[in-house]
Order: sequence, then C-alpha cells, then structure tokens
Amino acid sequence: FFLPALARRRQKWSVDPRNSAWSKDESKFGQKMLEKMGWSKGKGLGAQEQGNTEHIKVQVKNNTLGLGATINYEDNWIAHQDDFNQLLAELNDCHGQGETVNNQKKAFSLEEKSKSSKKRVHYMKFAKGKDLSSRSEDDLSCIFGKRQKSMKTQQGSGCLPEPADGYNTVKSVLTVQEYFAKRMAKLK
Repeated sequence: FFLPALARRRQKWSVDPRNSAWSKDESKFGQKMLEKMGWSKGKGLGAQEQGNTEHIKVQVKNNTLGLGATINYEDNWIAHQDDFNQLLAELNDCHGQGETVNNQKKAFSLEEKSKSSKKRVHYMKFAKGKDLSSRSEDDLSCIFGKRQKSMKTQQGSGCLPEPADGYNTVKSVLTVQEYFAKRMAKLK
C-alpha cells in the first residue's frame, strides 16, 4: 500500500498565535498617546475614523509566486501591449503611413548558409531552431506572445487624403479633450 506524497504546508506554531497578549495590553506607549488625543478602542485611525480597527496580522505564504501575484493576472501585459499596438496602427492608417515597404531582401536561411560553408559551423538542430522563416504566422504569434484575435472590419475613420506636396498635415475641429473622450466612448 503506497500513498503519493502530498504538498507540504509549513505551519508555524507559537504560544500566542493571535497576538492577543499584545493587543489586550493597555500599557503600551502608543495606545496611551492616542487615547490622550481622543481615540478609543474600536475606532479606526483617520479624520473620519475610517481606518482598520484591528492590528496587522501575519499571513503565511504557501506558494512560490511573487508577493501579491495571482494566477488570474498572468497575461495582462499582452492585453496592454495589444491595445497599444492597435492604437499605433490606427494612428498610422489615419495619417497615411500604413503602407508597408515591400523591398524585402531574399529570406536569409541560416540552415542553407551552414550547409554551404566548408567548415561545419552549426549543427542541424541548432540551425533549424534558429530559422524562423519556415514558421507559420500562428507559430510566430505563439512565440512572440501575440493573442489570436478575430478579424474585425474597420469602418472609415474620416481621414483626409494625403496632400500632393508630401507633408502630412491633419486638421481637426475637435479639441484634444473631445478627441480622447470620443475614443473612450468608442472603446466602451
């Protein structure tokens, strides 16, 4: 008969686990000083007596996560990065800079270069692992931490066409506060 090992939880036992000896001791200097200023037991500190009415207690941390970390917030940085990238893309589209440069060179293949060299510089697994040109868009999005989003049809944002003289000048009748209020209303 064999039982698997369970996760062990560290327990700390003390003579006074609730620290009641300290909290019930009325000869403390700080408590005497506060009582002279009008404070009494059961009231919180603060102008409207809204503070904690109990003393600070020690809590045992039973996991290896950082202080204050919870599992629910593990990918918030991706959401913030996605929002920022979307904002930059909208700004580029609005100001006529959305065209991507198609003057890309022939894809560099580390594997081919390694095979063609006289000296064997890289091992095959190393070369294949470093070569991202053969990876699909889904694989790259997994590697770089991008979220999968459904394609949304974007409506016309009312941008002015680019002038013939080459300068991008945007004229708007909205103030900065009105623009951001409009953006926040659109997000909600």
